This record gives sequence, C-alpha cells and structure tokens, in this order.
Amino acid sequence: MVSVTIICGSADVDGVTIRMCNHAGRILSDRGCDVRTFIVSRMDIGHCRDCRGCSDGRCVIEDDMSQIYDSISSSDLLVLATPLHFSAPSSLLKTAMDRLQPYWYDAALPHPRFCIGLLCGGSKEPFFEVTERILRSMCLTIGMRYLGSAKIPDTDSGDVDVGSAVSDLMASVREDMGL
Repeated sequence: MVSVTIICGSADVDGVTIRMCNHAGRILSDRGCDVRTFIVSRMDIGHCRDCRGCSDGRCVIEDDMSQIYDSISSSDLLVLATPLHFSAPSSLLKTAMDRLQPYWYDAALPHPRFCIGLLCGGSKEPFFEVTERILRSMCLTIGMRYLGSAKIPDTDSGDVDVGSAVSDLMASVREDMGL
C-alpha cells in the first residue's frame, strides 16, 4: 500500500489550502493509499535551532514534529501545502520544512521518494515560482523527486474551485508514481 503524508501549512483551517489537502487526500484514499494529514497550526512544532543535534538521524527537539517524522519514515509521497505569503511558503510550513534537517544529514533515513506541492495565492497573479523553487530545493537536498504542484490563484475572490487543479495534479502523480 502506498503511504502519503500531507503537511498543511495554513492557519486557516477552513480555507483553500485545507480544502486542497482534503481533496487530494480523498483522491489518494480512493486509490487505496494510506493518507495521514498534519495541520501544522494545530501542532506544537518549534523552530530548527541549527544545533546539529539531528546529525545522528533524529531531531533533539521534543515536540509534535515527531509525529510527522514517524509518518514520513513510512511514506512514499510527501505533500506540502501552503498559501503564499509574500510569494513564499507560510511560516508554518517553512518551520516544518526546516525541521527536516535529519534527512539532509543522513539521506539513508527512510523518507518519501516523491513530493508534490499544493499552492494557493490571494492575488489574481501570485508569484508561485519562489515557493516552487523552495520546495524543489528541499526535495533535491534530501533526495526526493519533485513531481510538481497544483496552483490556485485569486483565492481572495472568495469563490474558489480546488477540484480541477488538484485532480489534474493527482492524475499526473498517478502516472509518475504508478498508482
């Protein structure tokens, strides 16, 4: 069975980002995947201290990030979801991403082989490229293949359909991962 870890980096638990996560989760579950979703705003996750304590394969900070590490260690796909804040990932998602340092120190640690992004921005033409580069860089650094992202602009307009963008991405993921 394919396992998936979704990390939602939005503080708005009723917003577009969580709707994107839920839609992706439903599609993947319908395909028989084991999907675990983590909403960072509801978790106690501290900032990376750059103490290098994780160089032995496990972060020394004792908080809710351990739940994400446990999920990632058995996942095939990592989904990183975020609204854009000044063209970059939310601080919530970035904090969780920064805590993935153990995988940089030890590429042999079990972690997903694939990663995708779920991105949304309030303006009509958000600058998604910055966040895409950050996600790609993280994936390259820790040895995951970045398969792309669903991008939804103009979320401030209120009436936003997440279905087609997320479904299109899930179709390409299906082909790339063989789901």
